[in-house]
Amino acid sequence: MKVKQSQYYVAFDSAGNIAGFYVDTIHGDAIPETAIPITQEQWETYSAAPHLYKLDGDMIREKTTEEIEDELAQQPPLPPSMEQRLNAVEDMLLGILLGGV
Repeated sequence: MKVKQSQYYVAFDSAGNIAGFYVDTIHGDAIPETAIPITQEQWETYSAAPHLYKLDGDMIREKTTEEIEDELAQQPPLPPSMEQRLNAVEDMLLGILLGGV
């Protein structure tokens, strides 16, 4: 009995960023028509760091340092960490206890 080789696919959003990965043996008919067939090796590479790749015309390429920096600069700031929040609460409580706030 011959085992069918899986076909891998990658889909992109309107900006050319990777939006998802698909495998025909798992996703069947749910693979978007715009998804591009790729090899297993390409899937391993792209899925390990999808934020580093983009579709440029009909070619998948690595993003430039400038592109990555621009994307990072456009992201909203991260919320304060648990440690930062606890420190703020601790400072506020100390202020209350010491007759401040």
